[in-house]
Amino acid sequence: MDSRQEVKSLKKALRALVVLNEQGEASVTDVASSVGLPRPTAYRLLETLASEGYVEKQDHSTIYRLTSQVRNLAAGFGDRDLAVEVAKPLIRQLGRELGWPIALATPAATDMIVRVTTDYENPRAIDRFMVGFNTPMLHAPAGYCYLAFCDEADRERVVKVARLSPDPRQRLARNRERLDQLLNRVREEGYCTREYAAYREGGLAIPLLINGTPIGGVVMRYVKSAMKIGQLQSDYLPQLQNLSERINKLFNERASEYWSNNGVGGKNPARMEFR
Repeated sequence: MDSRQEVKSLKKALRALVVLNEQGEASVTDVASSVGLPRPTAYRLLETLASEGYVEKQDHSTIYRLTSQVRNLAAGFGDRDLAVEVAKPLIRQLGRELGWPIALATPAATDMIVRVTTDYENPRAIDRFMVGFNTPMLHAPAGYCYLAFCDEADRERVVKVARLSPDPRQRLARNRERLDQLLNRVREEGYCTREYAAYREGGLAIPLLINGTPIGGVVMRYVKSAMKIGQLQSDYLPQLQNLSERINKLFNERASEYWSNNGVGGKNPARMEFR
């Protein structure tokens, strides 16, 4: 963002909240020093935050601390969002290394929604799918990876809705034997490749598992005429699998740090729920 468009007072207020979160409580002088403000300005900033209910001043002192209202700032940020945040720089790095577009998609009802993509920075991307693009699970390689590893109730719900859909991209839901064979193979092999006649690109996808729980899938798209299945398996699949392991590891590190800093006593990431 152009620095001329930034709201500098807002940036300073956010930094003050970070200082209070890190220190538990702080004086006006402490906040002024940490944020880089004159003491009178820091005082006005803290009093403004107090008037909005995010901090409170200790009686008969110049000490401020956060209130429970700050939790509302993070109420919409869940464990899946943390995983996406962790994954983004790793996916962009691998996309540059492999030279093919890579995306992370997560489930929403019966669709997969792109949450991270390198399409906009990869010249090999023929069809560019931006963040927010959605497609039926049964049309996306990442969707098959998610369905193969999710719990049975979620899988049955998706298949039931897809079976009733007139969308031709979901027709495999009406051939349950074939669908089960495909999902069983994805579970056994740990990846999925899908190629459709209507597209010049194919997709190689792996499930993104956080402590064994699927939260979506990572897919690398490639030009079908330039790739053979053996090359996908030998040159690219190990890289994607390593990516998944790195995301899982970093997620656990960040999650433990987050819950520890927010007074939850180091919540066990393995017990988190992904919604």
